[in-house]
Amino acid sequence: MRRLIYCCLLASALALSASLAAAQNIIDQNQPEKVTKMAGLYQTGLAQSFQTNAATITGAGVQIWQTEESGPITIALWDALPTQGGVKLAEGEARGLGVLWVDTFWAPVKAEAGKTYYLTFTSDIPYFIIGGSLNDCKHGMAYANDYTPFAQFDYTFRTYAGPPPAVTAPVPAPVPEPDSVAMLLVGLCAIYVFTRGSMQYGRSRYSK
Repeated sequence: MRRLIYCCLLASALALSASLAAAQNIIDQNQPEKVTKMAGLYQTGLAQSFQTNAATITGAGVQIWQTEESGPITIALWDALPTQGGVKLAEGEARGLGVLWVDTFWAPVKAEAGKTYYLTFTSDIPYFIIGGSLNDCKHGMAYANDYTPFAQFDYTFRTYAGPPPAVTAPVPAPVPEPDSVAMLLVGLCAIYVFTRGSMQYGRSRYSK
């Protein structure tokens, strides 16, 4: 009974945190077909390729099969497969529990239209990723077993897009307040009067 209550509370917390994180994001790519358990996270080299027309990629999600265990899942975004010299662009971590979407988010990554990107999935918990065989993701495919391609298969995944990365504008120099300008002018006048008085005193002294 306690375990059931704990699982319900954890699932609610996960759903709330995911909703808050996704508040500024929209689903971009979405492959919802879920036919069977496609691959286990105890396998190496699990990935999904895709393309996007969005300006940014701000997160990704994958659907897992029900299990009694719960633990973190890491989803990383790459510009190529890790075995092909790919560079990791971002990554996020979320806790999986039961049959649900595990969504992760990161700072906006600028995306290029028509370019293929890759999501990798890793976890210490032997989750199963759900997938399908209808090849709904026309510009992507599933990878497993050291990134072996399976062209007719896709994992059940989705990606998120959001606002472009913020551009930090240069901070303008502070404009002096009127009181400060007045004090500066008074100071300059005092220096001028003092300097002029000293010069006149010197002249009168040497003229005697």
